Amino acid sequence: MWLPSWFPPPRVLVTAVVALLVLSACGAGTDNPQPAAPGDGVFPVAVTQKFGTTAITERPQRVVSFGYTDQDAILALGGVPVAIREFTGQQPSATWPWAQDRLQGQRPQVLPVGEVSTEAIAALRPDLIVAISAGLTREQYDTYSRIAPVLAAPAQYVDYGTPWQDATRMTGTALGRAPEAEKLVTDLEARFAAARAQYPALAGKTVAGARPSSADTANYFVWGSQDLRARFFSSLGMTVPPDVDRLAGNAFYATISTEELSRFDTADLVVLITASAQERASFEALPGYSSLRVVRDGKVLVPDDRRSAALSFSSVLSLPELLDTMPAELAKAVATP
Repeated sequence: MWLPSWFPPPRVLVTAVVALLVLSACGAGTDNPQPAAPGDGVFPVAVTQKFGTTAITERPQRVVSFGYTDQDAILALGGVPVAIREFTGQQPSATWPWAQDRLQGQRPQVLPVGEVSTEAIAALRPDLIVAISAGLTREQYDTYSRIAPVLAAPAQYVDYGTPWQDATRMTGTALGRAPEAEKLVTDLEARFAAARAQYPALAGKTVAGARPSSADTANYFVWGSQDLRARFFSSLGMTVPPDVDRLAGNAFYATISTEELSRFDTADLVVLITASAQERASFEALPGYSSLRVVRDGKVLVPDDRRSAALSFSSVLSLPELLDTMPAELAKAVATP
């Protein structure tokens, strides 16, 4: 099942009596501590996030990846979570191919994409809950913090809009691997810089990323500049159409009626990010789609399922495989007469 991740996912169920749950979980779960890695940092460490400061007194041994895309940064830094939240695609261990080899042969427990009970989290006996991409409320943060230290999103970004650089650095600090995280960030930023230099025609071009609504066929989603997918394009020098940003407002996306497909024609390019071939075909069959200027002029890019997921993750592990092909495809579409 593909989560309609283009809008805020369901809120997590917060249950009561957390103290009792933690006590009852002391003997629960499967032991799976991670061995110490060379170059680990010195503890304690503190990470600032939107609800305050998360203090971590010693290197985490049992990490729960509770955000929808947080596993990639953890895996990139050499850790293997004891549990990973399902996001999209129903991949083995909720981990896409770009990160599978980082699991080191282990099989983390998969937490559901929707509601996750507090009992289930407590039973894992975590000593760190990474929830940067979970969209936590203050109530949820306070509840989970009684189980283990929690990393929530930084205050300066909308929920589900934390850039991969911040997510990687925060995770690196929490795991005692800040230098490794910084190298991951600088290396990938260098690749983006190389792509911008190689494809200067992308600079200043407007690109609208869109997806049909799986829940309501009369609407589709477009992403504003605070969205992770839009951040990928902006890292290549492109921008979101002003009309789309205006509609998104303080959110990372806007919902638009399929009767307003003509809004696509305000962009230089359109990227249709979908979940399946059937979804792509259904959207392309909408009345008026084939007569759009961007469609007639070949200014629409339609990634396959894996690359659509890589855009939605927009993580330190998923972005490199996009950089292998997508900038060239975008530049080709821009150059199409």
